[in-house]
Amino acid sequence: MTSKCRITYCLSTAILLTGFAGVAGADQPDPFGQFNERCLVRGPDFQRTVTAAKDRDWPALATDMATSLAPVEDPVALEGWNLTAEGDGSFEALVVARASVGDSQVESCTMAFAEIDAAAFERRLVDETHAQASGAKNGQGRVRKFLEASSSERRKAITVDLPLYPNGHDEVIVSVVSEQQIEN
Repeated sequence: MTSKCRITYCLSTAILLTGFAGVAGADQPDPFGQFNERCLVRGPDFQRTVTAAKDRDWPALATDMATSLAPVEDPVALEGWNLTAEGDGSFEALVVARASVGDSQVESCTMAFAEIDAAAFERRLVDETHAQASGAKNGQGRVRKFLEASSSERRKAITVDLPLYPNGHDEVIVSVVSEQQIEN
């Protein structure tokens, strides 16, 4: 199954599953704020995220859905959670993975959202990260944009999958990948 098809399938399936008891709430940051907090500020951190999920008792995301949302192929470790708030009609998922890319060990953090404003999300992503565009790939009804951002600690590759024609009630998948940080 192609990535484009996997993404559409996953979000469509996920929207049907929004009856899960959720963990998000009115006090949660907006979608970009959540992605920024959970994935971007310190970069992907597989172990930190797994620990937070266990501490907060987040419900697991189906393995096939987590796999389809991961931006890395053949992950050596993969975990995902459904963060959908009960009864709000939206969808939110978080997936973290570890993989080998060439000689490097990388970690990724992905969030998927439904029923958000894709244009506003993209503007904040670019404005707040000062990310530089490094390419784009159009699909049927969707565009995948590739960005690069750097902090003093590490370089980050960001991918954001958006509708070609956002309408304010959109599906967005955003990932960040960077080299694994080893704590000494």
